[in-house]
Amino acid sequence: MKFGISLLDRYIANEFWQPLLFGIGIVTGVWFGADQLKTIFNLIMKAGVPLNLAFTILGLHLPEIIVMTIPIGVLLGTLLVFNRLSGDSEIIALRTSGVSFYRIMMAPLLFGLITSIVSFGINEYVVPAANRTSKKLEFLALYKSELPSGQANFTYMERGKDLALNRIFYIGYYSGKELYNIIILDFTRNKLVQIVCAAQGLWNHGEWVLEKGRTYALAGDSDITRILQFDKLVIPGIKNAQTALDTQRVAPKDMSIGELGKYIDLLRSSNSLGNDLLVRYYQKFSQPLACLIVALAGAPLGLLARRSRSNLGLIYSAAIVFLYYVLQSSSGALGESGRLTPLVAAWMPNIVIGTLGMIILYFKAK
Repeated sequence: MKFGISLLDRYIANEFWQPLLFGIGIVTGVWFGADQLKTIFNLIMKAGVPLNLAFTILGLHLPEIIVMTIPIGVLLGTLLVFNRLSGDSEIIALRTSGVSFYRIMMAPLLFGLITSIVSFGINEYVVPAANRTSKKLEFLALYKSELPSGQANFTYMERGKDLALNRIFYIGYYSGKELYNIIILDFTRNKLVQIVCAAQGLWNHGEWVLEKGRTYALAGDSDITRILQFDKLVIPGIKNAQTALDTQRVAPKDMSIGELGKYIDLLRSSNSLGNDLLVRYYQKFSQPLACLIVALAGAPLGLLARRSRSNLGLIYSAAIVFLYYVLQSSSGALGESGRLTPLVAAWMPNIVIGTLGMIILYFKAK
């Protein structure tokens, strides 16, 4: 009996790969055509980028898109496979042989789990490195020089334990220990009391040493009461802002889970953490697991589409994909605005699609 069940699992699982690859290929091709090809053609035609470099950049964008399209391929695979098994009466034959529908579902769930692990691995280890390399190559192709190691237009908000705003730091450009075009807004008395501006400065052992600048003392709402010039001004207690500056050389969307987690801890320590980063952090876990969720939903949905109406499988697939991405966009926006907690916002699409699949599964298993 164990051999028969193992053979059944292998038989059903082997049916998934062709529609999985077909679904990933079709959706990835459409995504590329709508989003990436125009950028690549502009690099070739307008900037004179060599063809091989342009296609290298194109290929480096591929892992990020594949992570988005794997759940669509899994959904299409499970839905079409179970649609065929139902149309050929193989599900009925298994049920009459004493195999429960829940046992039949082991194969698609295992398939969904494997693809979730693959998707997580690509998103965690391949996508960050590919995106960073792509940015360097695009800059090299456009400007014929290496991407600068510094960072431009950095803003950091420092808050107290009561979440009241203390200071805002703005850096026009930063490279190594050198700072340029620095502006510091001081809100230590619950209102703007001082503005510090400097043309340049240095990071030195937990302090910013500003040079050639001015301080503006304010009273009331916006009245400037005093202007002082300085050749050198030391700003102490700046460690968190400097660490954030070093960390933000990489955009949060290009960070791995570990990097993003450290960055979140840093911002949390200074009470500067926003909901958008928390939503993105939790989505690092919820998005790969969508493969398992859509496999759970796709299998029973495939049984609803009979052989005489097999095109319904594609309609169901499109409807589930549309619902998933609408939920992802809307719940993400609600999480970033604080209407939903970031954890719930990140997992909402999986919860809704998974619940839908469980309900259909329950009725089909009767």
